[in-house]
Order: sequence, then structure tokens, then C-alpha cells
Amino acid sequence: MKHRRHRRVAAQGIAAHANELAGDCNVENISAGGLFLRTAAPMPIGMPVRVELTQPSLKSPLVVSGRVVSVVSEAEGKKQDIPPGVGIELDPMTGDLKKRFYALLDELGLKDLASPIEPEGLRGTASPDTQQVVSNVRGLLEMLTEALQRVKERDEEIGKLKDQIRKLELQL
Repeated sequence: MKHRRHRRVAAQGIAAHANELAGDCNVENISAGGLFLRTAAPMPIGMPVRVELTQPSLKSPLVVSGRVVSVVSEAEGKKQDIPPGVGIELDPMTGDLKKRFYALLDELGLKDLASPIEPEGLRGTASPDTQQVVSNVRGLLEMLTEALQRVKERDEEIGKLKDQIRKLELQL
């Protein structure tokens, strides 16, 4: 992606637990500024998340926070041959958490964290990648369509239950 500010590395062997919504998932890749979680759970862009990272070399889970900045739905993932999931931009870290997080990144092969990627030809804030924005919007529309379908099905169930209640009341 053109708008990434930090180098990423495959996050082999790192598992995660993200909020109640996503539950257990795997980390696809990770950087000093974010990570990509493999999950089919719908999470809207902008949603705050708390992620517990675990790996055999960690004595205790690393708990980081951030927000969802990109979404790849299952359908979009199949079209693009990429895993479904969410991109998380991490909140700034300090103290022991930052030290432990950077040690994990170092172990995964990210040695030079002090120098972020400088995209060629871009100065200041990079504009979002149009394809990624379109992909995110498609994913959100799919999630909304699925949610509306579930609401419609539940409304139909409620209607049937109300009819049954009316029939029972008439019998009394």
C-alpha cells in the first residue's frame, strides 16, 4: 500500500484476541504502526479495538489498542485472493509496552524501526489509496446488506410470534 508509514513483516506464530466481536484470530502482518488481523467478523472502520497478542516467546500477552482503518470482507478477499480481515492502526505506546512490542518486532525481523517508509513523490500526508477505499466501502456495504437481511428475518419471526400470540389470546 502506498500510504503505509512503517515497514511490515509477516507475523508468523502470533495469535490475537480482539474485542468480543472478533474473538480469536491470527495476525497476518505487523509493523510499528499497525497490524492486519485475519478475521471474518464484521468490524466497521473507525471502531476502537483492544488486541491481546500472544506468541510462544512472550511471557505474557501484549495488550495493544488502536482502531480499524481498513476492512477486507470474505467476498472481497475471495475476489482479490487475500485473507478477510481488518487493518488496525495502533495507538501510540510508551514505556514497557513499547519496549516489549519493539522487541517482538525485532524478533520477527523488523530491525530498523526508527526510520519509517518515505513513499516516493509524497510529502506530508499521503492520500488514501482509491482501490483500498473502494474495497472498504464494498466490504461495509456487504456487512450492511447481511445485517439488514438478518433484521428482516428476525422481523418476520417476530411477526409470526405475534400472530401466534393473537391466536392464543382469541382462544382464551
